[in-house]
Amino acid sequence: MPLDASLVGVTGGEWSTVVDARWLMAYAAGIPDEHPSLFDTESLVMHPLFPVAPEWNALVATSVTPAAMPADEVSRGVHVAHDLLIGRPAVAGEVVRVGTRVVSVDRHRAGAVQTVLVETRDASDALMWRTLFTSLFLGVELDGEPEEIGFDWPERPVPPDGDVVPIAVRSSSVSPVAAHVYSECARIWNPIHTDASAARAAGLDAPILHGTATLARAVTAVAELTDTQHADIGRISCRFGAMVALDSEIEVRLIHSEARRHHFDVVTAGGQHAIVDGYLESFGVDAARPLHEGDE
Repeated sequence: MPLDASLVGVTGGEWSTVVDARWLMAYAAGIPDEHPSLFDTESLVMHPLFPVAPEWNALVATSVTPAAMPADEVSRGVHVAHDLLIGRPAVAGEVVRVGTRVVSVDRHRAGAVQTVLVETRDASDALMWRTLFTSLFLGVELDGEPEEIGFDWPERPVPPDGDVVPIAVRSSSVSPVAAHVYSECARIWNPIHTDASAARAAGLDAPILHGTATLARAVTAVAELTDTQHADIGRISCRFGAMVALDSEIEVRLIHSEARRHHFDVVTAGGQHAIVDGYLESFGVDAARPLHEGDE
């Protein structure tokens, strides 16, 4: 069955959960990121990519994938792009409410593309963070024409043109059990990352590391390389490329850094780009963050 263009504008309802201290600390440990602020329960800081954890659960619980799409086609969905805007981090113990809405569909030479806007609010209904979560359904046709509904989103700066010569590089070892650890710590369960039979059924040789786990490692590395505080990070975006094998090495490369804006990529041991167009932006304590720009 094709992906139906009439999905644009469809909402998936709302999913709520408590962001407890154990989840916040476990997420950081599962990356792994050992910054002390991520484990101090008296002044606990959220890892900037933690929002993917409740968002994933919301996307599963409030599925906006067409009911008519067979399970095998749904399983072909690949996370290909991510753009996160953080207004404020979660505080341990608070309830967050996550809503989803399809904002665009498109055609790609490899299949159909769907982008979901995920918005997370606190108990007072104030926006905490927003994410554009883009998936490519491999080999699936789009029924109808590409479509996008209007929504406010800040432009993303692009790095200067020229050869990509890294300013700095940070290596990261991916252990044979890294995907299992991340799955349990993040509470993000997808069998292709932990079940060899499920991975093979999806056309993979073996389980692979989550794309968000790779991105989380990159965020940690860029923060270290640029002396950026976790709590100051207000935007993280990238496109996902090559898969990251378990029991391997990756390199996070800082490509361009200016003021509070940093561009990066991630390269596998085989020289393939696991992350391209990586971007991280930090803000001062009192600086306005481009979270919703009047689209509340």
